[in-house]
Amino acid sequence: MSFLTDKISRKNLDSLIEPYQTNVRVLDVGGSGSPDYQKYFPNRVVVDVNPGPGITITASVYDLPFKDGEFDLVLCIAVLEHLEDPIKAAHEMRRVLKSGGRIIISVPFMFPIHDAPNDYWRFTKFGLRKLFSEGWIIETVVAESNTQETLAVILQRVGYQTKMKLNSFSKFTVFFLAQILGRMPNMIKAVYGDIGKKHEEPEAFANGFFLTAKKI
Repeated sequence: MSFLTDKISRKNLDSLIEPYQTNVRVLDVGGSGSPDYQKYFPNRVVVDVNPGPGITITASVYDLPFKDGEFDLVLCIAVLEHLEDPIKAAHEMRRVLKSGGRIIISVPFMFPIHDAPNDYWRFTKFGLRKLFSEGWIIETVVAESNTQETLAVILQRVGYQTKMKLNSFSKFTVFFLAQILGRMPNMIKAVYGDIGKKHEEPEAFANGFFLTAKKI
């Protein structure tokens, strides 16, 4: 059943990160759960608040043990939602980034609580733009899924994060439906940002957002 539990959200995120692969010096903030990114960023330094496999340095994102402008690229994937003060973290990541260096951010939007109780925030694309509005030139902010894929992701997370009656059969059914929903052609013709359907907003139901920005 392994193909049924392949993470739909991770596949989409990897396709967004891959074009930025580089051999420059990269700081991977909170990167304990992202060993796959080594193939994209072989010269990365992995910082996490907790020690563990693959961690280069144990440190807080609010007080990174590096000089100003030490890195060409900062990678921060599925981390900001777990930080009590994401604004302070963004300032500190900017400090260690070279002028003109790039930051790559991934944050959840329509996504269940995970790593409880250390899960504090959800970000719209507008909030993400606001967070990186000063001292940055935003290159791109894109949804990590369309509406149909988001439904598939949520359904898959139901399978991961619940116990069910007839558990094995029910879990198989949930994971199977999630994969079907995630792979079938998109059936949704339009998405709106308000219940009155006055403004189209194709990214209203994204499971997360992906941002890249350069330090001014």
